[in-house]
Amino acid sequence: MMAADNNNGERNQAGALGPERLLAYTVGREFRRMAMRLEVRGGGLRDQLDRASASVLLNCAEAVGRSGRRDQARLFAIARGSAYECLAILDLLESEEGQREVLGQARRLLRRFLGALAGLVLRNRG
Repeated sequence: MMAADNNNGERNQAGALGPERLLAYTVGREFRRMAMRLEVRGGGLRDQLDRASASVLLNCAEAVGRSGRRDQARLFAIARGSAYECLAILDLLESEEGQREVLGQARRLLRRFLGALAGLVLRNRG
């Protein structure tokens, strides 16, 4: 089934339930999968990337479950902050040999996530 993206970060797809209907969520999930495959030396940075990439996804999902627009906007804003944290971690990993291509792909996914999320944050600011 083809999905059509609209300007506020939502994805219109037949049969999609909960957070899966959001483009931001599906892109965030794709980034999370990629982040889990990245080779990260040093347990602290690995842990930070794991937590931040999970936060991107979890806060989007929680926002969908909330009914108040201000509450939703707050959770989407937290997800946005976690995405920026992930971008900073990717910058720190740039010195890792052999990962430049995958780091570039991860950055593109995060930029796409942030673009999709921007409409959701603006729409839900009450």
